[in-house]
Amino acid sequence: MPSLPLSNLRPSSSVAAPPRDSSPAPCDTARSAPRNAAGGERTPLRFPVPAPQDLGAGLLIAAFGLAALWMGRDWPTGTLAYVQSGFFPRMIGLLMVLAGAVVTGRSLLTHGAGLPAWGWRPLLGVTAAVLAFAGTVEALGLVPAVLILVGLGNLAGQPLRPVPLALLGGALAAGCVALFVWGLGLPLRVWPLWVSP
Repeated sequence: MPSLPLSNLRPSSSVAAPPRDSSPAPCDTARSAPRNAAGGERTPLRFPVPAPQDLGAGLLIAAFGLAALWMGRDWPTGTLAYVQSGFFPRMIGLLMVLAGAVVTGRSLLTHGAGLPAWGWRPLLGVTAAVLAFAGTVEALGLVPAVLILVGLGNLAGQPLRPVPLALLGGALAAGCVALFVWGLGLPLRVWPLWVSP
């Protein structure tokens, strides 16, 4: 019996191969590109600076520093040997302005992340906490002002439970009293006038 050549064992070219789907695999378009209400792709915001997120952070830090300098403009600073109530807020304000200027300058020279979506709750919560602390530290004292700061700051993000929140507020209040009143000797009122120390 004659043997068949190997070429006869291959499939014939007349047999059509199953058609291949040339279209790309379906992908999750909701994850790959955000869409607006009309269904089209949302175009990212364009800014003339290479790092708009750093620019916003630098301007915000500098604004807080300038606000601290303005609020403490009438407070006596004293000297390095005898610091008074305005020394520390003015020093912190100057450092914040310098840090904001550095971050702002860096945003103009290097590429960075774009501006994300605004988180209004953290922004308003932290701003309200800082303003409340600044407005109550003289009238109510350091300990109540720190507790108010912690309580309002807790509303800016995922709220803590009452026990961890109380422990955090007590630890921060005790640390502030130990550092600023006992350590640095700043003439800050610790408790309100109607509460005996």
